[in-house]
Amino acid sequence: MSSPSMRSGLESLSVGYLVIAFAISFLLAWQFADWWLLIPFFLIAAGPFYIVLGFVYRTSDARVRRGMRNAPYSVFWGGSLALIGILWLVNRQFPDNVPLLLVVFLLWIGGMAFVLAFPRLRGRAPAQ
Repeated sequence: MSSPSMRSGLESLSVGYLVIAFAISFLLAWQFADWWLLIPFFLIAAGPFYIVLGFVYRTSDARVRRGMRNAPYSVFWGGSLALIGILWLVNRQFPDNVPLLLVVFLLWIGGMAFVLAFPRLRGRAPAQ
């Protein structure tokens, strides 16, 4: 993964997927005749892609230098994008639930901080 050609391939894959996700989001917003839906549809389409990309990074982390770990970054932001899109649609369908949706988002942030910090803490065993 540290080779420039591999990085370039992943960037091209990301750009290609995001263009397709934007086109699908555009069509869905057009179908629903509400252009504000373009944003949550795009976030929902882009989020899972970056989660999968994070798992691909994770399987090849052994070959990557320690400072270039992108797996937690991709999983966190991919999930966050999808969650923001879903919360946007839920708030549109059931208005005036912003405090509850904010709590769900904060639980997501806290849970992801815990989960992503856990492997680093597991590597440090307390002295006996």
